[in-house]
Amino acid sequence: MRNGRGNNKSRGAEFLTDGYKCATCGKSHEGLLLSFAADSPDMYANMNRDERDARCIRGPDQYIIDQEWFFVRGCLEIPIIGSSDVFLWGLWASVREEVFDDISECWELAGREKSLGPFKGRLANSLSVYPETLNLKVQIVIQPLGERPLFVIEENDHQLATEQRSGVTRERALALADLLLHQERGPEIL
Repeated sequence: MRNGRGNNKSRGAEFLTDGYKCATCGKSHEGLLLSFAADSPDMYANMNRDERDARCIRGPDQYIIDQEWFFVRGCLEIPIIGSSDVFLWGLWASVREEVFDDISECWELAGREKSLGPFKGRLANSLSVYPETLNLKVQIVIQPLGERPLFVIEENDHQLATEQRSGVTRERALALADLLLHQERGPEIL
């Protein structure tokens, strides 16, 4: 999971705190970006290099594995209560080939958000800070040109869906960021 600014122009992906004491390491941090992204779908991440080279076609926002599995990149936003900012997840969704083709065909089309979608997909990333998220049903909402699609969790009883719908406190957002920044693999800037 990487941290950084995200790629949605008009979204509040750059929420910086004024400073806080990290609950995980005990150190004071001046600021923190509340935006984390998965580099790829988990299916791709779990392959070795040779498998990736032989089985995958990949781009910055789309992956195809074995000409059978199709993935699109998008954003999942969690409102931060009392703020116009969001905790932003950059994630991947698996979609049917027809959906992949529809999204691909309109990728450079102005006004695409008015005539395309929403689509159905399944979350293609497991988020360590939540109960299992891999394969959660998502609605894929097309955004204006230059912005990635939005993912909306459709399984209302899942914690991630509840937080997406109701928002999280600033403290919860900081706690999530603390956990993610201190995972075994160090964070990378987007």
